[in-house]
Amino acid sequence: MPPTSQEAGPVNLLRPLLLMAYSGYYIIPTIIESILAFNFKPFKSFDDFKSAWFARFWVWFGPRSTENAGQSVMPLLRNSAQGVCLDIGPGSGEWLYMFAQANNKDITKIYGVEPNPGMHKKLRENAVKAGLGDVYEIVGCGAEDLATKGGVEKGSIDTIITVQCLCSIPTPEKIIRDLYPYLKPGGRWLVYEHVRTKYQSDFVGYWQKAVNLAWPTFFNGCDITRPTDEWLLQAGDWEEVSLRAGKGEGKYDTVPHVMGTLTKRK
Repeated sequence: MPPTSQEAGPVNLLRPLLLMAYSGYYIIPTIIESILAFNFKPFKSFDDFKSAWFARFWVWFGPRSTENAGQSVMPLLRNSAQGVCLDIGPGSGEWLYMFAQANNKDITKIYGVEPNPGMHKKLRENAVKAGLGDVYEIVGCGAEDLATKGGVEKGSIDTIITVQCLCSIPTPEKIIRDLYPYLKPGGRWLVYEHVRTKYQSDFVGYWQKAVNLAWPTFFNGCDITRPTDEWLLQAGDWEEVSLRAGKGEGKYDTVPHVMGTLTKRK
């Protein structure tokens, strides 16, 4: 899966620093908003604060991230999801308009697996806005608890969707293996994810590791050095695999992607 043609130059290496600055800006508004609302839960632990901070930041940044990546993600998601879907880590639902039944008439049910309760209100609003209010069910647990807390049966899912979420899920390799059995035979996994750069011997390989020392704090646990594409390939028996690098991404991309589909063997 070689990366596609390079479009950005060396200055693109600084982009992660700009994105972390955007995130950091929302620390102070999160503190002020929590105090004014007499909501002191975010101050009980750093993890609670990061969840509140990221939720507030992502409401602003999510739509802009979607717009930036839309040209890559739209062909992947539109007219591709069908039947019963498992939407892993949908955040505030910035991609849901692509699942609108006008574009995906064969969708019958979507389970939105989002453990951050700070995202649920906006996620529900976006589901209704996309005309999915009657088929979209928010499951407020992690992917690792789907069977015990989410009530989702293995072998019942036609389409799994992971868009920029496997980078922040705990124990991702295990969860990817655990999600595979939820797919029906012939079911499809649609993926658009951050991955470890393929240019490990170039400067960007070392730069990505350095950036990743701070990145997870500013992006709610997101790890940009995971070989997610390799873990997906190893998750189970695939009948068809169609994965590629993000459009125009090359050796100056610190936060590269893998995108495409994997089809479970019948």
